[in-house]
Amino acid sequence: MAFHDDLLELAQHLANLHPGSPHQASLRRAVSTAYYALFHLLISEATANWARPELRAILGRCFDHGQMKTASATKVSEINAAFKNNSQEKAKDSVAVHLRGVADAFIQAQQRRNYADYDRTREVTPVEVDLQIASVSERRQNEARSPTERTERRKRAS
Repeated sequence: MAFHDDLLELAQHLANLHPGSPHQASLRRAVSTAYYALFHLLISEATANWARPELRAILGRCFDHGQMKTASATKVSEINAAFKNNSQEKAKDSVAVHLRGVADAFIQAQQRRNYADYDRTREVTPVEVDLQIASVSERRQNEARSPTERTERRKRAS
């Protein structure tokens, strides 16, 4: 099983660790762990076509949370502007729609993780945890397509 899949499974386990009486530590850790599942999924996808497989893990260390969030926000804005300016043509562009969904999911997951890890002024609810895990699970399912389909999608996106 891939590392990001392990993290998502762990997030689900943490979310259900204390049924009926969830502990804040478990809920907060589940939100954070689900974010890291998405973070590592995106890194895995980004490095999958690197010509030297033995260096993919090292390349993956170059990815930065803040830069990924900034790039995601920029891409969401660009795609939204393109849709607004060319609504009929771009609305049918499944690559752009997919990319916007991935970028937006990353931004939302990182915001939830920051809240869960650093904001102790209010409690994390099981509903918030479920939302985070569902969002990451959806992204994971969308990326679980055939290698040929992923390659074609990447070619159209570049």
